[in-house]
Amino acid sequence: MPGTHYVSRQSDRIDQVTGLPRMPTALAELSGLIRENRPDRHLGIISLAVVPDPLLFRQSADALRRIRLDISQQIGQLLRPQDRIYAISSREWLITLPNLLSSAVLMLAMIRLRDGLAALPGRVDNPHFQPRIAFGSAQWPDDSSDPLFLLQSARIARLIAEQGGADIQTYNPSMESTGNEEHGLLDELRQALNNNQGLALYLQPQIDIANGQCTGAEALLRWQRSSGEWIAPPRILDAIDRLGMRQTFNRWLLHQASQIQLQLAEQGIDIVLSINLSANDLLDIELPDMIGQVLATWDIAPDRILLEITETIMVDESWQVLDVLNRMRKLGLHLSIDDFGTGYAGLSYLQRLPVQEVKIDQMFVRQAAESEKAREIITSIIQLATKLNMSVIAEGVETTEILGILSALGCRFAQGFLFSKALPMPAFIDWWQENQTPA
Repeated sequence: MPGTHYVSRQSDRIDQVTGLPRMPTALAELSGLIRENRPDRHLGIISLAVVPDPLLFRQSADALRRIRLDISQQIGQLLRPQDRIYAISSREWLITLPNLLSSAVLMLAMIRLRDGLAALPGRVDNPHFQPRIAFGSAQWPDDSSDPLFLLQSARIARLIAEQGGADIQTYNPSMESTGNEEHGLLDELRQALNNNQGLALYLQPQIDIANGQCTGAEALLRWQRSSGEWIAPPRILDAIDRLGMRQTFNRWLLHQASQIQLQLAEQGIDIVLSINLSANDLLDIELPDMIGQVLATWDIAPDRILLEITETIMVDESWQVLDVLNRMRKLGLHLSIDDFGTGYAGLSYLQRLPVQEVKIDQMFVRQAAESEKAREIITSIIQLATKLNMSVIAEGVETTEILGILSALGCRFAQGFLFSKALPMPAFIDWWQENQTPA
């Protein structure tokens, strides 16, 4: 492949057959491309894939490898030097095309790719076999400004092309079939985000087991629709991603967390506030700058905010993720690994991460009273964190028996219904005043 089309040579993010960077790199770099793209130009994203059929499955492993190499090389020859290619799977590629004069140029690029790939010579076990390739596209700014949403949109359009009809499709929201009820939920959520109404953060206390004092709180997302229906947080976040409003939501989340810290300070409540990040957030190279700007706007000290990241995200770390994490630490933010124990992190792995806290997954905490294996896992986590000078907090603590077990095992902090459910801001302040003794 021509060197101009390589994005990264990091071995953990390179497709071993084609030498091309993979999806995490595409997500990490697309936000940068959006930022750098001229405002009067379009940014195009193309998803293309070999359509599965019986003849394809009859090819040998070596033949399939040659197909992938031939397609990758041909794509490289058909693109401009500034265009970038990513290998998504054994049969799928993504291409980004910055600074397009119009959406028509994106269509012309797909036609050029289709015609160029149709001319590939037969170099496989069956010389008469010619793979069918489907194309789908999306573009900035027309379809979205959210990198993940744009990539998903291009892939949805390509999926429609795979299913029959034209081999080239451009994204249209009508491609996503949703019922009237779901459309209503999406419309109401969009209005809630744009108007800053309806969505809220509830606070669940985090307790120092040794003295019973509240040292922090986790901010948990809540949304009650105008009908009175409460929507579960995972469904809210899924809807936000479908709307392509993840960056809008993150900005709202950071502003809300900052305002909560100001209100707590006015009541003399000095605690660290924890907020949650998703996997794709860590691939957003602009996120540390956004956080820094929001905290500066509200004059909030960075060490008053802790960012929780799930272990499954961290196990799949890449150089982009580590760069974002290190920039957050340089801001002065605290970092925690959430749901710890459900992944595969070990001592050498954790040593590379700029993290100050591990949070034991509630699955183990709730089994601590009756399961020796769960207690062994908790003990191992505590010992591992202690070696690395990290604090440990257990979530899902619901009984005094489990709290006593955690204390005996050396766990310092706890969170759960034993202390309180997640509370709206006024109720949290009342809880604090009733349960905390002056320092």
